[in-house]
Amino acid sequence: MIPQNNKYSRYKKDRNGKMQVKSGLKNHCWKLWHANVITWDGLVVPCCFDKDATHQLGNLTTQSFRETWHNDNYRQFRRELLSSRKNIDICANCSEGLSVWEN
Repeated sequence: MIPQNNKYSRYKKDRNGKMQVKSGLKNHCWKLWHANVITWDGLVVPCCFDKDATHQLGNLTTQSFRETWHNDNYRQFRRELLSSRKNIDICANCSEGLSVWEN
């Protein structure tokens, strides 16, 4: 739900009436370098927005956490995020790094 008071909304309407993030979606994510999520079966995914584990970056049943954290999958995902966060489904609507209200 979008708040009725625009001050508290993450979104604003553009000229065409389409909703977009107010503060823009910058190509960065603190969490991708400082945290992750490990599923019940040992899969490593970027964050809690990947609720279906569609972006599997590693598997702790076959490699160590250190190996997973520095593997090619993780490096590639980080590169993609730094170049075009909006093109990654779980990142496109993430609130990480966004301001809720404008000053």
